[in-house]
Amino acid sequence: MKKLLTLASFFMLSTFAFSQSGRNEMNKEYGKQYKEIGKNPHLSEDEKKQQKRELGINQRHDNINYNNSHESNDKQDLYTERKKEEIDRKIDQLEKSYKRDKERIENNDQLTKNQIKTQKSELDKIYKDKKNALIKEKKLIIK
Repeated sequence: MKKLLTLASFFMLSTFAFSQSGRNEMNKEYGKQYKEIGKNPHLSEDEKKQQKRELGINQRHDNINYNNSHESNDKQDLYTERKKEEIDRKIDQLEKSYKRDKERIENNDQLTKNQIKTQKSELDKIYKDKKNALIKEKKLIIK
């Protein structure tokens, strides 16, 4: 019964400690528990082996769970960053094409002043609509 309580307290302590720290801290804590099991004079060698085996299984599960929870967050962060960068590139391309089209309109000798003004205002409207749509899309990206 004493052994069972000792083992249960180890697992409860490890679960609490691991929820508060990172993987390195978690593995250091497991190392301490391995040493405590090894130094316990009340356990036989077979009991020590069994407890260490169980502790090893728990450590592997905790490391896997830690990896899964942190990798999914990292992948999501990477995805959102790439998506935002892609939208920023689209906005830059849109600005360059706007400037290029505006210069073409201004340099067109066949257009009258009113035609130039009309085409510029249409170009401005199209540009602003596209840019606002891209900005809204960027704001909708999570995080």
